Amino acid sequence: MADAAKIRTNRGEAKDFATRFHRDGVLLVEGAFSDRDMELIEAAYQGNLDNPSPLAQHLYEETGGTFIQSVEDSSGKPAFQAVFRETPVVEIAKSVFGSGDVWYFHDQLFFKDGGVKPVRRTPWHQDTPYHPVDGSKFVVFWIPMHDIPDESALEVIVGTHNGTLYNGAFFDPEDDTRPVYDEAAMPRLPDVEADRGKWDIMTCGMKRGDVLIFHPSALHGGGASPAGSQRRSLSLRMVGDDVVRVTRPKVAADSPTANNVGDDEEELVARLNKLPLGEPIHTGGLTRLG
Repeated sequence: MADAAKIRTNRGEAKDFATRFHRDGVLLVEGAFSDRDMELIEAAYQGNLDNPSPLAQHLYEETGGTFIQSVEDSSGKPAFQAVFRETPVVEIAKSVFGSGDVWYFHDQLFFKDGGVKPVRRTPWHQDTPYHPVDGSKFVVFWIPMHDIPDESALEVIVGTHNGTLYNGAFFDPEDDTRPVYDEAAMPRLPDVEADRGKWDIMTCGMKRGDVLIFHPSALHGGGASPAGSQRRSLSLRMVGDDVVRVTRPKVAADSPTANNVGDDEEELVARLNKLPLGEPIHTGGLTRLG
């Protein structure tokens, strides 16, 4: 496993966040959140876990473990509003962007429970191919609710946010590179696990209170959760003023992505698709955070 030392930083180095993020596509900000901050973040996480959105999915059930992921826009919920108001989330995002305002895109909850069997690793993928948007001021704040050892950590490949935009992952348990779209439209994902030495992989073991910040176009994947362990994490996705509407290919009808659409997501995508190509997506009614 590669040492993530070169992407580790802290809030005292915030003046360098934008330069490092736009260059590397990933930062690990240690001690970003106080105990009180984490109480607020965990309350937001737990509220969504207890009341899952229509988009909640149980992935890889054949492994015997539990792997839940759920996407929604929770910006109107009081628990999330407290996070934006009372923790440094928005301040950090502004430092990462380097200029301009911050708007909320959506959040994604993850819950892995190994139970009596381990939960397999999350395959390598990029997030951007699933959305009709792109730009440099686009972040994922990946926040674990507890310490994460290297073997279960999220991994990110440095610099890939500025490289090839690959096809979406189908999340087929038999083929991690199976594409969501026609391969004539976007190239198939590389088999990173088959040749890890070829890539500049950062294995991001973390402590409670740390935040891993990466561009959604960066290749990333998650380590397995051993039997008897849990991994609870929350992703907050935010955009700046240069994230614009783009086009994406049509999703295959049998793709999990095609079936992972609830009313909130349909409404958001419908609003974005009404924007002219190249129009900043915040004009489509996204919640401004600061």
